[in-house]
Amino acid sequence: MAALVPQEINFEVYQDRLTFCLYEYHSWPEWTFHWLPVSFIDRLEGSLKRIAITFIHEFAQSNGMSYLDEWGDLEWVLEWMDGYASGPNPDKEERKEYRRTIRSYCKGHAVHLLERVQKRRYYKRLRQVVERYRPADEYEKGLIALFREGLQFIGSDTPSIMRYFYDPYDDEGIGDGITVDPDRMIRIVFDPHDLLADNLSEMLNHEIQNCDYLIAPATTLFLTPELTEPFSKDDYPERFAAWAESFAEYLNAYKPDRP
Repeated sequence: MAALVPQEINFEVYQDRLTFCLYEYHSWPEWTFHWLPVSFIDRLEGSLKRIAITFIHEFAQSNGMSYLDEWGDLEWVLEWMDGYASGPNPDKEERKEYRRTIRSYCKGHAVHLLERVQKRRYYKRLRQVVERYRPADEYEKGLIALFREGLQFIGSDTPSIMRYFYDPYDDEGIGDGITVDPDRMIRIVFDPHDLLADNLSEMLNHEIQNCDYLIAPATTLFLTPELTEPFSKDDYPERFAAWAESFAEYLNAYKPDRP
């Protein structure tokens, strides 16, 4: 059977009937947080800043990505950080840093920039604007190159990364296993390396270590009487992960001397 059908098989209720579902997992870095930052936008000016805001906005929208403030774990982390800052453990400087970070995420710059990116789209024809932009220096040149490559993940004709995540153990959202929602692993954050992100990633890593399994991207095919095409698997998740990693590495490594 495995030789005839290399994909795995599951029973699913599909269109109100019990149906076989073929699925095959993609190559995916399960323990990696694909957290796209917005903090780098602060270093940009003029049209490039508007391009960056539009790019992240459209990238998130096309891929069904949530923003940091859409999940309850942000509130939980902020409460924990406030309790820690009020306790006896931190010294004066650490307490000041905790308080500054909490203010930024509650009613300061971090939350305002996240809201701006979530709500604003400056360009309807992003591809043309990116192609026309002339970088002013090496940093802008690398950033625009990444934007150009990332355009393959934007648009109504592209699949959403979130639609690939398949949980074969969850029947209509009532699975018994403990897992970590992919929306918390792939989302838009302010800065993946600031104090809040450090505490949040520590919390999530603890959850991952204690969960029963992680939900991974897979290509699925329901075997229905209406089926007209054979099982076919693309490489969208692999390309998505590779680009997201390159984007994060570039922003981490290349920090220009700007305000």
